[in-house]
Amino acid sequence: MRLKKLVLDVLFVGVVVLGLLVISQRAKAMYSERLNHNSLSQKAVIFKTKSHQSIQSTIQAIDKTKLNNFQVQFNVNNHLSYVYAKGKQANVPLKDGRFFSNYDFKSRIPVVVVGQSRVNELYQPASQAYYQTKNRYLSVIGVVGTNQTTSLDQHVFISASPEFVLNNRSLNQVTVLVDDQQIGAHLKEYQKIFKTKSISNLTPKNTPIIGVNWLRENGTAAIILVLLIIVAGVLSHLFAQLVNGYHAQKNLTASLYRKYSMGQTQIFAAHLLSMTLIGFIIGSWFFYLTHLGIIFGGLVVVDLVLIAYFYFRMTRIKSAH
Repeated sequence: MRLKKLVLDVLFVGVVVLGLLVISQRAKAMYSERLNHNSLSQKAVIFKTKSHQSIQSTIQAIDKTKLNNFQVQFNVNNHLSYVYAKGKQANVPLKDGRFFSNYDFKSRIPVVVVGQSRVNELYQPASQAYYQTKNRYLSVIGVVGTNQTTSLDQHVFISASPEFVLNNRSLNQVTVLVDDQQIGAHLKEYQKIFKTKSISNLTPKNTPIIGVNWLRENGTAAIILVLLIIVAGVLSHLFAQLVNGYHAQKNLTASLYRKYSMGQTQIFAAHLLSMTLIGFIIGSWFFYLTHLGIIFGGLVVVDLVLIAYFYFRMTRIKSAH
C-alpha cells in the first residue's frame, strides 16, 4: 500500500505543477498584452473627447483633485505619449535607467523614457543620452523593454506636469488613456475633467461580468484548470478506495471505522497539503508567476474541498458495506 500511496503523492505533485504551468503561460500572455498597451493594465479606460482644452490645463485640473495612484497617457500617435501620474504606478520593465518619478511630474523640465528599439536614434555625446524633438534636446532617463518583442520597444514617453507640457496640444488632438485601479469610483470625475462622456475599455468587455474577450483569452486555461481539479478529485477517490481496502482486511466495527476514517482523513490531508506545497515550490521556482499569495490560497481552498470529499467517500464506502 505504501508504494501505491507514493505513486498517488507523485501524481498530486504533478497535477499542481501542471496547474501552475497553465497559470504561468497565461500570466506571460497577459504580461505581453500589457506591454503592447504601453504597460497599462486591463482596467485602463480610453476617453474620447472633442474638447479644445490643452493638455497642460487638463493636468492642472487633475492636480487640484484628490485623485491618487493613477497614470494618464496623452497619446499623440502609436509611438509617442505624454505621461502624467501621481502616487503608486504599475511596474514598467526597464532595460536601463529608471521610469518617471513623482518629482518628474512636478518639474518644469520634461524628461524622456524610450523603448529599447529607439536607442540608436538618440543623441549621446557622452554618458548622457538625449532625445531630439524639433530644436530641443530632452534628457533620456530610462530605456524600457523585455527580451520579447512588443510595441513598447518602439515607444517614446515624455513626462508632463502642471508647470509645463512640451508642444502643448488640445485634447481633441490626442488619445487620452487613464489607468486607475479605482476607475469605477473616479469615472465621473475624469469625465468632468476631460469634458466627455464617451469612454471605452482598453481591453474590450462585451458582457457585464467577465466579457467575451476574457472568455476568448482565458477560456482554454480555465477549462484545463477545471480538468486538473477533476483529476485531483479522482486521485482523492482512489486514495479513499486504497485505504478502505486495508479496512476491509481488518474487518473493523462501525465505531472503530469512524475513528479509522478520521485518522485516515488526517493522514490524507497531511499528504495532500505536503504534495501541494512541494508542487507550489517547484512551480514558483521554475515558472513565471504573479500574485503568489493568491495562487497558494486558491490551492489551499481546492485542498480543503478534496479533504472534505475524501472524508465523504470514506463514510459512503462504509455505508455501502
